[in-house]
Amino acid sequence: MAGERRIGGGTRLAGVIGWPVEHSRSPQMHNAAYAALGMDWVYVAMPVEPARLEQALRGAAALGFAGLNVTIPHKQATAAICDELSPEARRADSANTVLMQDGGRLRGETTDGQGMLDAIGDLPGPGALVLGAGGAARAAVAVLAGAGLAVTVSARRREAAEQLARELGATATDWPAGAAPELIVNATPLGQAGEADRLPLDAGLLDGRVVCDLAYRGDGAETGLIAAARERGARAVDGLEVLVGQGALAFRLFTGEEPPIEIMQAAVRNATIA
Repeated sequence: MAGERRIGGGTRLAGVIGWPVEHSRSPQMHNAAYAALGMDWVYVAMPVEPARLEQALRGAAALGFAGLNVTIPHKQATAAICDELSPEARRADSANTVLMQDGGRLRGETTDGQGMLDAIGDLPGPGALVLGAGGAARAAVAVLAGAGLAVTVSARRREAAEQLARELGATATDWPAGAAPELIVNATPLGQAGEADRLPLDAGLLDGRVVCDLAYRGDGAETGLIAAARERGARAVDGLEVLVGQGALAFRLFTGEEPPIEIMQAAVRNATIA
């Protein structure tokens, strides 16, 4: 068939791993970018159980993958497995992108923080509240503290919030947070699945804030946090905007090419997830 895409022995491979990973729109985003640039690449989503993470990473290197993106719950464990880390991934102790290098060596990178900053644009200040204490939260805290904001961390596990805050120069507070500064970042999976209207903090704290939700739903519905933020007149940055920011950085790392941002934005918005 004319125009049919051919995948063969010379096709370069990239992908995303997580547990679960069925909701991911990264394949649609990256494959649309490859097609737009006429690149012989393919990007796939692969569910990987936590107990088999290192097998998956080493196996992907052995199979000739150029790189992998990594999502919940593997980011911190991936950082520990990689043979080397970028300075940003080392500081965050989190890797959401892995580059396969000569000899099967794994280099961990994080695009979470910079991708989030690119999606937010101008940062309000002087404070930020980060919800969560996992890999995405660590990357968010690291980049926001590096940008000069006073960061507060709120997580269900108070000890995890305190440890993260201690390591990255932030302050821990209760869950749910009882107050919020100018910027609120949700780095938990709350709202990604189940009831779309679930909130990680009281909606009354959203008024006049900038609200960034790193989570997004496979069914295309807004998360409860983003919907509530829009209702409250807050500037809302949803997880798909952040996904494109992260994905553009990963695209450059994997391919060495400039990503077609508008194509990627359209792909994540129009993707159909089974």
